[in-house]
Amino acid sequence: MKKILTLMVALVAFMAAESTADAQLLKNLLKKATGTETTTEQTVTTTVEQTATLNGRAAGAALKSLYTQYKADGKKLDMGNLNNIANLATFASNVQGLKGQPNKGEYYMDFAKGLISGSENLVNETNSNTVMSGLTNLVENVDLSGLTQKTEDTTSTLTEKLTNATDKANSAASNVSEIASAVTNILNLFK
Repeated sequence: MKKILTLMVALVAFMAAESTADAQLLKNLLKKATGTETTTEQTVTTTVEQTATLNGRAAGAALKSLYTQYKADGKKLDMGNLNNIANLATFASNVQGLKGQPNKGEYYMDFAKGLISGSENLVNETNSNTVMSGLTNLVENVDLSGLTQKTEDTTSTLTEKLTNATDKANSAASNVSEIASAVTNILNLFK
């Protein structure tokens, strides 16, 4: 019944749209009828929260993969491993949003929640403050630009993305040891 009412309101809205003001009024009525009315402020807050949480999840998943490989390689970060390079690129791209964020800010807190979730609790309530401090230190003091990739072509294959990440990692050869050292310090936080 609610769907029929919603469809009827939508139909009336489209048929009666003689002026922009009338159309906007009917659009707002439709939003109220379907329960989807939001303000611009709510939309912006939700988008920021979603972005921070999604970035945190992606960084957490990459961190978990890096840590698993780090343990398998005898507690060393093998920069010759393409999976490590791809995970570092993902990690670096997603932590960039932490730059300049206050540690009590909304973005920071939402990122931490996503990080815990994405790492499958490798990062947890006990170690999250230390890990987040390490991540903040990393983005504030280490040039990650050689590893960050902004993929403009969303149809790129995984091989193309890995090749792109490898090329960027090679171009950042001057600071690869600094990046590896900073990430290793974070990985050493986990037991």
